[in-house]
Amino acid sequence: MGRKLNKWGLWVSSCSGLLFVCIAFCIPSICHGQDSLIVQESFISPVDHKIRLAGSFGELRSNHFHAGIDIKSSRGEEGDTIRASASGYVSRIKIQRAGYGQVLYLDHPNGFTTVYAHLQKFAPKLQAFISDRQIKNKSYEIDIYPEKEDFQFAQGEAIGLMGNTGMSYGPHLHFEIRKTDNEVPENPYLHNIGPDDTRPPLLYAVEAHGLNNEHIKIWSKSQPINNKTKNKVVTFEVPAWRAGMAIQTFDLMDGASNKNGIYTIEMRVDDTTYYRHVMDRVGFHHSKFINSHIDYTEKKQNNRTLTKCYISPGNELEFYPEVIQSGEIKLYKNRSRKVEFIIKDYLGNTTKYTCNLRRRDAKEGEILQPVFQKYLKQGEAKRVKLGSCNIYFPSNALDRNTYLNYEESISNDRIAFKLNDNTQPLFNYPIVSIPMIGIADTTLHDKVVLVYDGKSSYGGYVENDSLRVRIGALGDYSVEIDTIPPVIEVGSFLKNAVGKPYFRFAIYDNYESAGYADDVKYDVYIDGMWTIASLKSLGNVLIVPLEDIPMGDHSIKLRVEDAVGNVTLWERDFRN
Repeated sequence: MGRKLNKWGLWVSSCSGLLFVCIAFCIPSICHGQDSLIVQESFISPVDHKIRLAGSFGELRSNHFHAGIDIKSSRGEEGDTIRASASGYVSRIKIQRAGYGQVLYLDHPNGFTTVYAHLQKFAPKLQAFISDRQIKNKSYEIDIYPEKEDFQFAQGEAIGLMGNTGMSYGPHLHFEIRKTDNEVPENPYLHNIGPDDTRPPLLYAVEAHGLNNEHIKIWSKSQPINNKTKNKVVTFEVPAWRAGMAIQTFDLMDGASNKNGIYTIEMRVDDTTYYRHVMDRVGFHHSKFINSHIDYTEKKQNNRTLTKCYISPGNELEFYPEVIQSGEIKLYKNRSRKVEFIIKDYLGNTTKYTCNLRRRDAKEGEILQPVFQKYLKQGEAKRVKLGSCNIYFPSNALDRNTYLNYEESISNDRIAFKLNDNTQPLFNYPIVSIPMIGIADTTLHDKVVLVYDGKSSYGGYVENDSLRVRIGALGDYSVEIDTIPPVIEVGSFLKNAVGKPYFRFAIYDNYESAGYADDVKYDVYIDGMWTIASLKSLGNVLIVPLEDIPMGDHSIKLRVEDAVGNVTLWERDFRN
């Protein structure tokens, strides 16, 4: 009897002329139901090679917490076999140019869903179904919810190949374990899936913040942590009645140099726990509050990620099991307060640091008093009139009481304005209504957009001679008329394409889409027939495959349309 590994990573054995596909299962646990035994499988690794991570669960990413683990390729290339971590059925297939790229969702009898993202290819029994749906919809991007009985996979069965699709900077598998009923991702370490780890977290800096009554940072001082300072007890002299602490810290894991997220941080003040967070699970509906969990101003101004060990009033995150006074520390002149940080990874590797805090008087001009036009209370929905604009703030748009500063000007005969700056985050989309000053030609109304920082379009629509837009950031805005069509840049095209596997193009628009604005749409036709072609948002790279095109003379046509209807066409003949 012999066996071999086929293309999809299944062991195929031959015995007495019969063919068997052998899939290894882990030892299951048994749950007793009323009438039968229910087999509950433990999860297994979705890859055959040793797990090394490029990203950990709960890692602090741009505007979100990392909802899974990023498993590195075995060879630094695409193509590793990805396996079902437990038996289940395909509950969702999604393909998009950004985000998770090509992603598969499996629901399991144990009440969990596993997610496999950035795939290069799907298993053959899925691929034909997906291609048929893309052609039917005339769209590379699809979102499908198959019936339970349509596609089922046994534990360990190959579901696809590791890839680099979507918002991915290199070949890897983004893997998640979610509760099926509420879609809240859990740390895969809780299910015994993770790498070896014998290295303690790294602490780069500790920072003290002086806070005012509005929980706003009015003063700060940072202490770098290195081999010379890690055992030195520093005393921060803070010119405020209360303080908050923030730390810059990362975790290192065996077999990789990536700076990963921290599992748990505890802050003790005079030996009492004032703050603690634990990265066991983070729901997507709360993930945006990462910008309240970190020092967002420091992130925007200096690109440093510091975890705040105090909690703003509007922070809705649920992973703070032990908090006293929201982590804020009352200060005294006549005595110091000892602050100790205990930083751990999931396997218990620990880093500690101790410092002191003491209050002092503020020097003249050291703390600036705010100047503002409007004052918003956190948790209250409010409509405000600022200059020519009317703005509605939902109740959960801000994480603390906020001072609003507004400046307005006229640019190209149209309104431009600045609303605070980009160092304060928004957690829900305010609605802005802007008069259509300088745009008398109504035929241009469907081309009018609100542009952020000269780069990103939040779109909008005209109603009652005003542009109404949902904005997702504070900062600089201008009303613009977008009549510029997208650009199609030819990367690799040959009239004689014999033996060539694909054509490569790049698609660019003058504005990036933001918020609720539509992305650029594209269609590829070969000999007049709509053709599946993948677009990756990183680099805006469009790949037109040629493997299934028969030999002979052909024509190719690209049609690209931006969010306001500007269209670019590109056509050529080629021989395959």
